[in-house]
Amino acid sequence: MRDGYVRGAPPRTRTPRQADVLAAFMAAGGSVAEAAARVRIRPGTAKRHLADLRTRSGLTTEQLIYRGRAEGWLVVPSLERPPEVSTWDRDGAGE
Repeated sequence: MRDGYVRGAPPRTRTPRQADVLAAFMAAGGSVAEAAARVRIRPGTAKRHLADLRTRSGLTTEQLIYRGRAEGWLVVPSLERPPEVSTWDRDGAGE
């Protein structure tokens, strides 16, 4: 056994691809088919990524979304606020 690794047990970490699929799932309003289209994979593959992520974390999809957003590893561009533009930059005074 390597550093707490049990054969057949899923690792406790998420992969970048799983985070991408979860972000696409959120951006698609909870549609697996649309999330799959956004990341250019089959819907069955998207379902597998989401299921693996739930298994690895021990959380529900909703809990994963809350935790990911709170911890900063789940970023959904369509839900993020645009960066604030200061009056300094907007007025051209900063050039």
